[in-house]
Amino acid sequence: MIFNKEETKNLITMLQSEDSENHIVAFEALKNVDFKKYTGEILVLYKFGCTDINKWRENCKTISNKLLKIVDDEKILTGPATLSKITSNNGSIASIELFMEYFVSNMTKMLDGIGYPTNKFEINIKLKDND
Repeated sequence: MIFNKEETKNLITMLQSEDSENHIVAFEALKNVDFKKYTGEILVLYKFGCTDINKWRENCKTISNKLLKIVDDEKILTGPATLSKITSNNGSIASIELFMEYFVSNMTKMLDGIGYPTNKFEINIKLKDND
């Protein structure tokens, strides 16, 4: 499987679904993933798709074993911890951008939930080139 942003977003949606069949299909798709190449994407899937490591163990054992070595058995990764783990494990630019998209989206929902007028601001994130 080759990850791109859209594929990762689709898998996140499947892992967030109420339908357990979607979870099974998503985990099946992940079974043959090159973990080293797509560590960033897998961390994004763990953070925003399914944070239940037991479901990962049950449905995708090889990936979950590698994932556990990175997340150090933390039950729930915070946003900063996830970003740190993505960057320290040479996550792709696409995985960092996707992380930031979901992080900002969740932050916007939280602010909206506490009554902050989120329609009054706009956040755009683009990583700078390393010049």
